[in-house]
Amino acid sequence: MSLLYLDLEYGISGDMFVSALSDLGIDFQPLEKAFNSLGLGVKMKFVKETRNGIQGKRADFSWDYHQPLRLLREIRALLHRMPVSEKVKDGSTLAFERLAGVEAMVHGMDVDQVHFHEVGALDTLMDIVGAFWGLEQMGVGRVSASTVPWFCGKVQTAHGELPLPAPATAMLLKNKKIKPSDYHWEIITPTGALILDQLVQEYSSGFRGILRKSGTGFGEKKAGFNGLRAFLAETEEIQDKYEQDKVWLLTTNIDHLTGEELGVFLESMMQAGALDVIHLPGTMKKNRPGCQVQVLCRPDKLGSVQDAFFKYSLTLGVRMQLQERILLPRRSTGIKLKNQDVQAKEIFFDGRSYVRPEMNDLLNLSHRCRESVVQIRLSGEGKPDG
Repeated sequence: MSLLYLDLEYGISGDMFVSALSDLGIDFQPLEKAFNSLGLGVKMKFVKETRNGIQGKRADFSWDYHQPLRLLREIRALLHRMPVSEKVKDGSTLAFERLAGVEAMVHGMDVDQVHFHEVGALDTLMDIVGAFWGLEQMGVGRVSASTVPWFCGKVQTAHGELPLPAPATAMLLKNKKIKPSDYHWEIITPTGALILDQLVQEYSSGFRGILRKSGTGFGEKKAGFNGLRAFLAETEEIQDKYEQDKVWLLTTNIDHLTGEELGVFLESMMQAGALDVIHLPGTMKKNRPGCQVQVLCRPDKLGSVQDAFFKYSLTLGVRMQLQERILLPRRSTGIKLKNQDVQAKEIFFDGRSYVRPEMNDLLNLSHRCRESVVQIRLSGEGKPDG
């Protein structure tokens, strides 16, 4: 499996990230054509640049005409029409929905009324879609990063002068691993923080694997180095080895919710970012029928899951444990079923691979083919791409 490790020592922005991907060898011309198939008239150029003796690339994005401010529904519509994979569309859409939610909270307004100002310009659309598309082109299965450097100062925005980190950036950095620094300018932009929030699965001082190549993406500012170094590595190819990560286990006992409220609570946990939710019926004090709820989540989703836990249950307390997991190696792939492309997971164990189609894709195919999911899954079709 391919791993991308980000060195955040000098910060991150959206253009720094996609520039690093370009320096790693990704050709963004097909994505430029995808944007222009919508009549946007964009140009995605990356220029070579050297700073402090290190060579890298800097994004030089432009477009042919004035772009309007766009609401979230207009961004969604653009993404829906783009000729890219469903995985890229879904990832980009979720990222913009997350950004809109943060902006709405910062400015005290409804999410559907958020106009994307600086963070919604066309270059940011290219940054976000470029991030998901570029990782897909490289076949990256996991993204990790170094500790996030904190910074201070002031920045001019469409809303006037704001302290750094910008409020949206600060919210997106919630539950990330932070360290102090001496930076007094914006080394992490809202778009850069959004990329960390949506793509980085682990923060550590390094990575384990075979280093294949590295790339550097420079930002527009010439203050200091202002470069993001990205390292592409391969994890061990021995397929009977396990991967490892850490997850939080949150547990509470429930005997005060109605069945309908409990159903909403369990669904809300998944929407808040839980990996899994388990409901175990039991008998509570005073012989009350109740249940124990166990929720698993990744460390970067702990804050949102905790908030939803209390909001939708009003339980008085939650027990928490940080637990280590071992995982079978896996990768995202695609298979053909009924002559249709279906997303799937390919997992590896004991020298063999096993393919598991994604249920949402199976359900969509089931509706189109008028066959049950079981009929399609057991049809004997389906081999992974590549």
